[in-house]
Amino acid sequence: MNDFIGKVSGCIERNRLLPHASKVIVALSGGADSVALLVVLHESGYDCIAAHCDFHLRGEESERDRCYAESVASQYASQYRETHFDVNTYKKKHGVSTEMACRDLRYEWFRKLSEEYGGIPVAIAHHHDDNIETLLLNLLRGTGITGLTGMKYRNGIFIRPMLDCRRKEVEAFLSDKKIPYVTDSTNLISDVKRNKLRNIILPELRREFSDADKGLATTLHNLRDTATLFDTLVNDAASRFINGNRISIARLAGEFPQAPALLFEMLKPYGFNATHVNDMMEAVNSLTASGKQFFSSTHRATLNRGELIIGENRMHPDTKLTIDPADSISLPEWLTAEWITPDHFKPDRTGNTLYLDSSALEGSPVFTLRHRKEGDRIAPFGMKGSRLVSDIFSDAKLPVNEKNTVWLLTRDDTILWIAGMRASRHFAVTPSTQRILALRYHPLKDTENFWGK
Repeated sequence: MNDFIGKVSGCIERNRLLPHASKVIVALSGGADSVALLVVLHESGYDCIAAHCDFHLRGEESERDRCYAESVASQYASQYRETHFDVNTYKKKHGVSTEMACRDLRYEWFRKLSEEYGGIPVAIAHHHDDNIETLLLNLLRGTGITGLTGMKYRNGIFIRPMLDCRRKEVEAFLSDKKIPYVTDSTNLISDVKRNKLRNIILPELRREFSDADKGLATTLHNLRDTATLFDTLVNDAASRFINGNRISIARLAGEFPQAPALLFEMLKPYGFNATHVNDMMEAVNSLTASGKQFFSSTHRATLNRGELIIGENRMHPDTKLTIDPADSISLPEWLTAEWITPDHFKPDRTGNTLYLDSSALEGSPVFTLRHRKEGDRIAPFGMKGSRLVSDIFSDAKLPVNEKNTVWLLTRDDTILWIAGMRASRHFAVTPSTQRILALRYHPLKDTENFWGK
């Protein structure tokens, strides 16, 4: 029992995870790992705040876990915090799996909780067995050197004090102290890759190779050292092709023998994957690809004259526009406007320009730029009736994250324009039109310097 506490304490000291007797948030599910972590940190003199997430996915079992977490927290934590999530709504909105939705929701709440307490660490109960599973999963998926280094002892505010401990040591510790815990029944079902590894493959591997865990742990250690050297070399090479938020991809492709591999490492912090990189490398050789955009969950990359321009892919708040017949026009920098006469009118089939008859400004309407909402409809120019904006996005095969960044221009509650894609027939130019307001979308101006290390 004392050996287990000493092992966790040693990990904390070696990796400088926590100052002695400091305050720490402990992610508490009620399972063996999280309960053991809470008890060890409490008995080691740390001021623990137990934090429980209820995803409401397992009916009575979820309520059982919540009640037990609250109960054990009353014994070993100075405070208990819990939160509740609507996982299905999040899945639908973001187009992710249940597992990914739970992960996103959980970690985002932990970040907010940490900020509430002044940025204190959040302790996660991952252990050696979890790390081995992660190594093998990444290996099976196909990964680079970073994916083979396993979990980190510290990743920002998140710390893993039990990463050197085996699962059997966790269970033995709780058994010796006669501390109960709950079991998530879904972990016993071998229907996902991690559970198959945990329940079937790794037990068989350990039966056949008694030193499997020792060998895998040594591999993780060696790969971490190699990854540190690799990062140093990558940063040195990348600096030749980076200028602020711009990457000289054309020059990179022409001068660097392993250009795709280097570009992947450069873009990985911004959520781009190997498929994105391959598409970018193909596009750079196309004469018609300028202006093409690539989207990760957090960022976008725009190809422009042999450069990739990196910008944050974020939801902007609704923006009210000032547009009136007296020529008072206030617009964001990526949108320009001018009054033209019919003889200067040239139809734009790209969707990058919206032409409005001056009657659109009668009656003091409110113009707003916003992102999509559920049920949005537009009356497309050249068509009868209306269409769901979501259907137009689907027809264009926009990825989920790109859908969330497209701007819609509304007049009061009517959608006039899907910027860069489609105009409505409302207030369209006619033979009787005398004055035209031309609004032009410039996507390359909607970028900022987000290339930060």
